[in-house]
Amino acid sequence: MRPLGKTDPADIEVHIPDRRLTIQWGDGHRSVYAFDLLRKECPCAVCREARLAVTDDPLRVVTSALKPGEVTVTGAEKVGYYALRFVWSDGHDTGIYSYDYLRAICPCEACRTC
Repeated sequence: MRPLGKTDPADIEVHIPDRRLTIQWGDGHRSVYAFDLLRKECPCAVCREARLAVTDDPLRVVTSALKPGEVTVTGAEKVGYYALRFVWSDGHDTGIYSYDYLRAICPCEACRTC
């Protein structure tokens, strides 16, 4: 068995009451993601296109259809050995969050300043 790397999770906890995902990575780093951040950064094609549309037209006024805390995770599952998929309380469930992607969007101060 190969040693765990930077984007290999050693432990994953989806804590619905506290609305957070915690991942302990193979390199010892710990990431804590608020559900609101995960939903905002959903990697599915529809959500990604919506985010790109905002950057393509600087005059466009976009308001989020979702208010913070409005939706929550109702289920989560591993996708193979490379990702997680969440089911949201509004039925959205098409985002596949690869471990590489989750590590890249880690909200901790150390990762944001790298």
